[in-house]
Amino acid sequence: MSDPSNSLFALRLIQIVIAVPLLSIVGQGVVWVLARAFGQDPATNFFYRVLAVVPAPFNKLARVITPRFVPDARMPLVVLCLLAVAYAWTMVEIANVCHRAGLPVAQCLGRA
Repeated sequence: MSDPSNSLFALRLIQIVIAVPLLSIVGQGVVWVLARAFGQDPATNFFYRVLAVVPAPFNKLARVITPRFVPDARMPLVVLCLLAVAYAWTMVEIANVCHRAGLPVAQCLGRA
């Protein structure tokens, strides 16, 4: 993938695939706080359950790679951290591809 546009396309695709479950987990946390604030069990909240569906494959993957002593209740936090690191790595790699092409990042992404 020597062409910067192909590399950028692949990296931006990866970034989107990472961002959707990342934002879903953040939204799930917000709904959890709001549900607890109003005295409702989050597990019975419709939006909480909908937001739990999106990162489910990442939860299963995290369960496979984490040790058994990490409780299942902490898996969303583990997935959040792993996805945040992956998102940051993707952003750095996008900047690296732009730098190797000799372009500023804003111009490389078509924002300038």
